[in-house]
Amino acid sequence: MGGIRWSAAWAVFAGGLVCGAYIGKVPPALTLQREELGLTLVQSGFIATTFNAVGMLAGMLFGILCDRFGHKRLGLAGLAVLCLAGLFGASAWDFTSLLASRFVEGVGFMLFAVAGSALMAASAEEARGRSRVMGLWSAYMPSGGSAALLLAPPVIAAWGWRGLWILLAAAAAAAFAFVARCAPTTRFGGVGSFKLALESLARPASVALALLFAFYVAQWTSVMIWLPTFLIDERGAAPALASLLTALMVLVNAPGNLAGGWLLSRGVRRGRLILAASAVMIVTDVAMLSDVLPDALRYAACLLFSLCVGVIPACIFSGVVVHAKTPQHIGTTNGMVMQTAQAGQFVGPVALAWLATHFGGWGASLWGMLAFAACAAACGFAVLRLEAR
Repeated sequence: MGGIRWSAAWAVFAGGLVCGAYIGKVPPALTLQREELGLTLVQSGFIATTFNAVGMLAGMLFGILCDRFGHKRLGLAGLAVLCLAGLFGASAWDFTSLLASRFVEGVGFMLFAVAGSALMAASAEEARGRSRVMGLWSAYMPSGGSAALLLAPPVIAAWGWRGLWILLAAAAAAAFAFVARCAPTTRFGGVGSFKLALESLARPASVALALLFAFYVAQWTSVMIWLPTFLIDERGAAPALASLLTALMVLVNAPGNLAGGWLLSRGVRRGRLILAASAVMIVTDVAMLSDVLPDALRYAACLLFSLCVGVIPACIFSGVVVHAKTPQHIGTTNGMVMQTAQAGQFVGPVALAWLATHFGGWGASLWGMLAFAACAAACGFAVLRLEAR
């Protein structure tokens, strides 16, 4: 169908699900970790976001390594690192050890996430098929994250948060076997590392997409991470209900991802989709953080936010394939995109927690959310102009 090797595509997506689950496992565990390990709110923010520090510092380097030495080889290495780091995290005894385990998990996440785009693109032989599989790939984070959020309450109730860490480490091992058996082997080598970096940075549309991802995830990840804390601490919700509501918010992002891929495959312009999603961001940011609206409407705005902005990752990941100079530049370009995304995921939740702590509660974080949305719109306008040429 459309020249797509579905066994390969689903194998790569399975690895992506594990990556998404490693992000989604933290929010429902934060309350217990704060109690058991004596963490402050800001320290909890670092536990959630230090996972992204590796990508923030060296995402493009991981992309270059994948392009030089093989996407499948380094993708498998990433899943192995996720497994081992997850087991180490399950034995953490204080803030420092848990933080270190999340840092190493970030290495594994980046290796697979960067390699995954090239592997997924290689599973399709035609342009229309590539838009579809890249739409599927863009759903790995909300799908895996929501699965972890739904799985977390019963697992934590039975075995504690450490049991959840061990279970997901086992999932990483299973994904390793699936990817090793079914994922495609891409061409690699032939272009020097320095040249890969310079030629990728010289593509204006790729740079705009990279910045866009940072502003998008700064908002979306912040909502995912802090929604359980808000519901439990501010509204007195039970942890299981908070996890369920957060999982639903994460899950509705996936249909948006798939819709983005579908619309792009039918000729809708990437820049217009980004601008439309940015407009929805602004409206729903105001609604989510407005004290005058009832909680039901605020949560509905949260769901609408996640659903509609889901088209943005599809625009980005499909755009990486389009705007990379050659197929051998896809990993490096995706590494650049992931590096800025990790920066957004690292800075966004901590920045919003800082605003909430120092300026009178979560409503004060609205200004940060609106700034991120305005910057996303600017990137969308840049992509629209560049692709119109």
